[in-house]
Amino acid sequence: MSIVVQKYGGTSVATKENLEKICEKIIAYASKKIKLVIVVSAQGKTTDHLIAKANDYSNAPNKRDLDLLLTTGEIQTASLLSMMLNERGYDSVSLTGYQAGILSDSTYGNANIKHIYTENILNYLNSGYIVVVAGFQAIDKLGNITTLGRGGSDLSAVAIASALKANKCEIYSDIDGIYSADPRIISKAKLLKKISYNEMLEAASAGAKVLHNRSVNVGKKYQMPIYVKNAVKNSNGSLVTDDSLENPDVIENKNIKFITKKEDIAKICIVGDMIMSNKKAITKIFSLADEENVTIYMISFSELALNIIIDKDKSESFMKKLHSILIEEETK
Repeated sequence: MSIVVQKYGGTSVATKENLEKICEKIIAYASKKIKLVIVVSAQGKTTDHLIAKANDYSNAPNKRDLDLLLTTGEIQTASLLSMMLNERGYDSVSLTGYQAGILSDSTYGNANIKHIYTENILNYLNSGYIVVVAGFQAIDKLGNITTLGRGGSDLSAVAIASALKANKCEIYSDIDGIYSADPRIISKAKLLKKISYNEMLEAASAGAKVLHNRSVNVGKKYQMPIYVKNAVKNSNGSLVTDDSLENPDVIENKNIKFITKKEDIAKICIVGDMIMSNKKAITKIFSLADEENVTIYMISFSELALNIIIDKDKSESFMKKLHSILIEEETK
């Protein structure tokens, strides 16, 4: 069975006009007798608006309830797109992450996918339906709705494609593909035809917003070809592939592929005598990061200081908790 999974990002689905263009693209694929799974993000800035609304109604929104609220953005997009396809005479069904069989752990706000039960999706595909899945969401073993973190719809798409053993996964956005740098900053940035999983994983982790780093990691694990394309233009885009396929004619490849930067990060400096050898403190720091779902992007040591770089929006609360466990508790 020839299966293609496509993912459309927030800007690509922002308006009714955008969804109409996506319908045309989907119908063109469907006419080739290819079975399609479409993964969609929330429209435009919907997720940001829902977060702002939650903060307006509550000073400290419960993480479980916040995840439940945020998933409604993607569900709206999936429902609307499926309605539009049905109206055009193409059998389509919209599914939530739960209905699509995506099982995760219970880490609200940044859940990890544990398994994907594909029976429901395959039943619809075999019955001739186009399946539209709400991205960014899953369900844990207790039935709680979870979200997969910012950019999680990329992860949904690549994970679903891998579970279905699809022919490929196509990620559509408002850019033509993967560039050597952000073309909004560097006008002479070059469009890359191919890039390896390893290179893309490094670039995504370092701040490139083209693909979610966890989606690249899943693609690499299951050797799923990932194409990054423009949602409007008919461009070839860029292919994320295995290192050995990226440039098979060159034994040692020393080409520079990517230059990027990461924004909205903060450095926290923890100062103390011989901190480099203070195993107890280091264990506490990393245990707290795990508990609070804080990603440490970089770490450096000296004899008197430990520097970590984390997301700016989590830095203040993390710093307060670090102070509590490293200083307040130790001086009691």
